[in-house]
Amino acid sequence: SYGDVVVIEHDFGWQGQPIYTLYAHLQAVFVETGEVVTMGDPIGLLGGTGRVTGPHLHFEVRMGGDRYGDTYNPSLWIVPYVGHGVVAGVLVDERGRNVDDATVTLRNVASTAVEAVTTTYIFLDNVNDVNSDPNWGENFVFADVPVGRYEVVATAPSGERLTAIVDVREGMTAFVELRPRAPATVAPVVDGS
Repeated sequence: SYGDVVVIEHDFGWQGQPIYTLYAHLQAVFVETGEVVTMGDPIGLLGGTGRVTGPHLHFEVRMGGDRYGDTYNPSLWIVPYVGHGVVAGVLVDERGRNVDDATVTLRNVASTAVEAVTTTYIFLDNVNDVNSDPNWGENFVFADVPVGRYEVVATAPSGERLTAIVDVREGMTAFVELRPRAPATVAPVVDGS
């Protein structure tokens, strides 16, 4: 389904684990298996090979191995555009468990305009999962967000509206946690008789 693809095993890793990047749906491949490439070397042409609806580049970051289940969100590995940053976050339920497939909205505080909408990762415990980054532990990401102040909004499974304010700085990743309020506990009444 990836069509023509190039996988690069990098000469650096993270905490002793190898890092791979994958470039899929290429119209043409300019490198050969085992060839050493350096930053800036052309490796292929963007295309529409494989199962796609149009020409584009499918890019993956894999850590630890070169398998489907080793995939991490590439937005946390790419430097954002000038004047932009990244927002990574986690949406959890009342028990602190990640919430799957929930809508998260990013709203510009100054203009009140919606900047972006995404969904939290879906964890099926199979090779199709996008793994949370070991540093961030995120389950959603907004990439290439213009510098500014934003409100991150989601709804907890309980129906509670969750919000957090985050400042996006150029070239930086800001982290936000959306967590419902803990349910109130009531002390038991002790009968004195």
